[in-house]
This record gives sequence, C-alpha cells and structure tokens, in this order.
Amino acid sequence: MHVLSRVSTVCIAVTAMAFLTGCSKKDDNWLVGEWAFDQATTRANLPADIKAQGVPDSLAIEAGKRLTDELIGQVVGTKMLFTATTVTFTHGNGNRESAAYKITGRPDADTLVIKDEDGDESTFSKSGKYLCIPTTGAIQLKMYFQPI
Repeated sequence: MHVLSRVSTVCIAVTAMAFLTGCSKKDDNWLVGEWAFDQATTRANLPADIKAQGVPDSLAIEAGKRLTDELIGQVVGTKMLFTATTVTFTHGNGNRESAAYKITGRPDADTLVIKDEDGDESTFSKSGKYLCIPTTGAIQLKMYFQPI
C-alpha cells in the first residue's frame, strides 16, 4: 500500500518519514537543508473546491474541507532536516524521528522520486523556493515546506 494514501488520517511528516530509505547524490542540493511546514502557502494553493473521494457527492466538499483542515492541523509546526543520507523530522510537539532515504529517480530538475524499504515510490517536487509533498487518497493537495 502506498504510504501517502493514508494522509487523511496520518500526519504527512510521519508518512513521509516512513518511506524514506537509502542515500542521495550531491546534485540533489535542493532537497538537502532544513524545511518548515508553511500553512499559509499550503492553504493559498488549495484547489477551490477540494472534494473528498470515496464519499457521496453531497458530502464530498464538506468532507474534503474537514479532511484538509485535519491534515494541515497535524502538520503545523513540523520541520524536516535533510542531509545527503538522512532526514530528521521535528514535529510540532517537539518529538523527533530520523530515517535514511534513497532517491531513485529524477524525472526533471524539480522532481525527485523516493523509494521506501518496501519498494513503494513517492514523489517530491520543488515549486520556486518550496519543497512540495503531494498527497493521495481521499483528498489531493500539496503540502508546502519552506527553507529555513
């Protein structure tokens, strides 16, 4: 099961950390560094009518808003520190978690494909100065992290 498919109930930072394993290359400078969740930018880039999938149409917009608010609330205060070989998450409550990571693909200069220890792949992208983590599952949006 793709780790990011559970974003409606699990903090994106926790799910991202769960699938990172291996090593990186020096030419991935844009990933290496410290990143902080940017709630304002994430909200500013939400689709106008974000709808939850897998629910009746009459509930899709309301459920989408609720799931989006819940997801964003779980990520507020999260920071990520990437080195060439590891990522450390500091959650809003101060708890820290670290994992090794491996980059398995570079479809373009602004996109990295990450492979987890189970062989599942997820994609990270760069948008301007931001690191974007797209979600999948009941809602689709991008979580924006700014460099710090």
